[in-house]
Amino acid sequence: MTATLAAAPASARPIIHRYYLAMAVPFGIDFVTSVAYAVINGHPMVLLPMSAVSAIFLILAVGLGAWLLIRPVRRFVEGHAAFADVEAVVARLPRQSAILMACCYAPMEALRLLSAQVGITFGATLEIAALVDTIDTFVVLTSFNVVLTYFIVCAYLDRLCEYLFTTHGVNIATFPGAFRNKIGLAVLFVSFAAMLLLAGDIVSYRDHPNRLLREASMDMIASAIGAVIIYYWITQALTRPIARLDYGMRHVTDGDLDVSLPVTSDDEIGRATSGFNQMVGGLAERQYLRDTFGKYVNETVASAILADQESGGRVADTLAEATLMFTDIEGFTTLSETLSPADVARILNVYYGAVVPVIQAHGGVVNNCIGDGLFASFNLPLPQKDHAAAALKAALAIQQALAQATFPVRIRTRIGINTGPVVGVTIGTSDWLSYTLLGDAVNIAARVEQLNKQFHSLILATESTVKAAGPGFPAVRLGEMDLRGHRGDVVVYRIDQPA
Repeated sequence: MTATLAAAPASARPIIHRYYLAMAVPFGIDFVTSVAYAVINGHPMVLLPMSAVSAIFLILAVGLGAWLLIRPVRRFVEGHAAFADVEAVVARLPRQSAILMACCYAPMEALRLLSAQVGITFGATLEIAALVDTIDTFVVLTSFNVVLTYFIVCAYLDRLCEYLFTTHGVNIATFPGAFRNKIGLAVLFVSFAAMLLLAGDIVSYRDHPNRLLREASMDMIASAIGAVIIYYWITQALTRPIARLDYGMRHVTDGDLDVSLPVTSDDEIGRATSGFNQMVGGLAERQYLRDTFGKYVNETVASAILADQESGGRVADTLAEATLMFTDIEGFTTLSETLSPADVARILNVYYGAVVPVIQAHGGVVNNCIGDGLFASFNLPLPQKDHAAAALKAALAIQQALAQATFPVRIRTRIGINTGPVVGVTIGTSDWLSYTLLGDAVNIAARVEQLNKQFHSLILATESTVKAAGPGFPAVRLGEMDLRGHRGDVVVYRIDQPA
């Protein structure tokens, strides 16, 4: 993934400086530890030189290394590099920072622990530590600062990736880490650090009870404080990405497909977050296709097609009784000849904008629109009780809606309605498919609509529709009609607006 190179936003500098603060945390802890050591052992004179040594190793050496590690990220946020060039640097930042801390802290701590043996006392009389205690202290303190740095920078990486996602729209897509290794590292250190220190004290000073008590007390206090600090940063580093993923899942469960999460870790959680974004993108695309498809094909049909992927886009044939409606604008041919195509299109948009919502509000499905002609059905493909009555109510409501709509010219629509058995089928080829309704009942509805010209009426319905709809509709019997393409006469009724 790449990002468009652009000028860095005003908030770019704080997120970079935050990395230096993260890398400075071990120095702060080391200073507090030095103060505690000086107080417990009664050697205040060692505080200043020990802090100076710490500053040389941790501020100068770590600061220079941190500047080199964060420099590629700074170049990206300042608009001088593409994200593809720095993505791997971002993903490896916690690991590289921990290695940097190990390279700087280990020699500093070795110098401190071995200073008394070589005669460097920092202006105070220091007790020489036993070899086992020296080794234990070196291993635990170095490990503590390395582990602490790793999880602090993991927590920083979470903030950094969130910032890059928010301001530049980029996410890391490389995952070299392993979540189980992070958990294992944290558990092993917290579990064994204190025991290792205490065991070293016992082995080294079992013949000197007073010093054993002093050394053990200091080590246990330091271990407790260190455990709290480690616990805090571990929870920050490990739980925030999981909590964010849970947040996204809850939004998707609630139907929100606009959620997109920053990928903030280089392990399985990061991969899961990246997969979550892809999943939500796929769901949003599927929803978009369903919604868009539903504008061309009824949503019920679209849902059935999308749900049955083995059908090849075909809906199973369905036989049912349905009420069919055809509408046609009176004098549309003449109107088309006198107006520009753009004006005709605007009129049709207003027309369908008034008619289609009425049909849908009454449970009908618009199956087809050709020019000014509209074909709608009730009870197929969308099952509906009292579909004949619903169709008559929709026809009356259409006339009312058109009377209230604003057209540049006078618009009247003619409606024909019939109820009878039809079959819903998918017709077409492997490259083109269409869902439609077939049957004699469809042809009768189309012919009845054309009879409006003969009777100068607006709504005509067959006897099958009027009987199925029941009482409550002002229907005037016009007689039996011989319809082209149909055997036998059909009784037709005019449907008037209620008084």
